[in-house]
Amino acid sequence: MLFRSVWVARGGALRGVPKSTVVLEGIRVDLLRELCADCGLTYELRPISEAEVREADEVMLSSATKEVLPVTRLDHEPVGHGALHGKPGPVYARLYEAYQRAKALQSV
Repeated sequence: MLFRSVWVARGGALRGVPKSTVVLEGIRVDLLRELCADCGLTYELRPISEAEVREADEVMLSSATKEVLPVTRLDHEPVGHGALHGKPGPVYARLYEAYQRAKALQSV
């Protein structure tokens, strides 16, 4: 089963799977779309293959309680390429900062 709370970054774009009968609903999908717009990141919902996840520049999870989290290892192997191999990447950093700004604006 796929989950909408798994996100793949490739080439500076954030990709996630659309809601369907075999995909569980994620509660931060709309917020991440807004955050991507604020950050100037491309946001796309479409089916994502296992190969895309394994070849991703970055993999992230989203949830109400954990917000947005980088996945640095997948099946004991580092995620990503080059200098960021196994480390949180720039898409995560931009989304994390945008998420914190959005929270601060809502608490005022």
